[in-house]
Amino acid sequence: MEENFLFCKRLDTTTISEDLFKLVDSFIKEEDLSWDQCFSVCSDGAPAMLGARQGFNARVKQVNPAVIVVHCLPHRENLASRKLSLELNSVMENVIQIVNFIKSSALNSRLFNQMCSDMGSEYEHLLYSSAVRWLSRRKVLQRVFEMHTQVEIFLNEKKHALALRLSEPRWLLQLAYLADIFSELNLLIMSTQGRDETYLTLSEKLKAFKAKLRLWKGKIERGKAASFPLLNLFLEDEEDVSLLDVQNIIVEHLEKLIDEFDRYIPDEELHEKCKWVRRPFDVQFEDLSEEESSIRSLQEELIEVQRDETLRFNFQRQSLGVFWTAVKKEKPVLESEAVKVLLPFATTYLCESGFSALALIKRKSRNRLQPEHDFRVALSSTEPRLEKLTSQIQAQGSH
Repeated sequence: MEENFLFCKRLDTTTISEDLFKLVDSFIKEEDLSWDQCFSVCSDGAPAMLGARQGFNARVKQVNPAVIVVHCLPHRENLASRKLSLELNSVMENVIQIVNFIKSSALNSRLFNQMCSDMGSEYEHLLYSSAVRWLSRRKVLQRVFEMHTQVEIFLNEKKHALALRLSEPRWLLQLAYLADIFSELNLLIMSTQGRDETYLTLSEKLKAFKAKLRLWKGKIERGKAASFPLLNLFLEDEEDVSLLDVQNIIVEHLEKLIDEFDRYIPDEELHEKCKWVRRPFDVQFEDLSEEESSIRSLQEELIEVQRDETLRFNFQRQSLGVFWTAVKKEKPVLESEAVKVLLPFATTYLCESGFSALALIKRKSRNRLQPEHDFRVALSSTEPRLEKLTSQIQAQGSH
């Protein structure tokens, strides 16, 4: 199984779903490919992709009804984590206002940096938050919490109205909780990034996180905050605050997270029925459905796999893709069913990394550059044969 870059083309005018489909369709026809060879399409939540009738995915479905459409899992995780209660949302907005007040003014930023330096602070800068950059929230919240003393002093000097917030224990408790929970959400999203990630591996991480949400909710209800480091540390350091001050708010938010994760990523979507692909040596062959039309059924081939010590040894040392494609010749029925689970992209990570590469290639000083070929070289995993390429070009002789 190979993950590689396919092609890069410009959209010169509009970028609606019909333009996207025509561009991809023309490439497929030019290269003498077929939409029947397209097994799955993975996209983010852009309307041009997800439109029920004229979206790109819907147009692909029209030419290949069997194609599997996947909505990027990290994108859904971000959507599930966006909703906050009124009080927590107010804390988030206050933090953004504080950061913008200090960072948006060059003078304020320099004065704040100098003050932190004079105080010997570990950090001297605050961080901007961006709605587009999902992972920025945790760093912004954590930095403001860790520097709340310095921020309070600076805002008092500037006679800013939000300085009072930083002296309110209840507000700081909520800030500490937000920093902790977004830290956990960031760790989850970062763990889903990378090459060769499959729906199976991501499903395990998501099911574990959903179980942890229920565990945290139960602990908070029992008055235990050890699962949230910043919140727990603040409770230990401050004698005049208690978890009871924010217990209901935290429980309500965790309940909302559980509901939103179940809504965006339901358990039945997490491939529990295909656990034999992940653990072929631990499942019972009776759990697999019989393929009456096949000469050799799934059950028969699974029994042979489980009795093969060489395959068991290889399975422990190889990735799922390498293992299942290696048994294709001897176990064609089992391999074909396993590949159907492993092939779909679960994330748009490769697209996101492509955007990063394009941003490096086509900068402001290169705005007239046609990046198609450069883009391919930057993203392809194929090593260029430089010696062969250079041997075909005559070196410029001396004058």
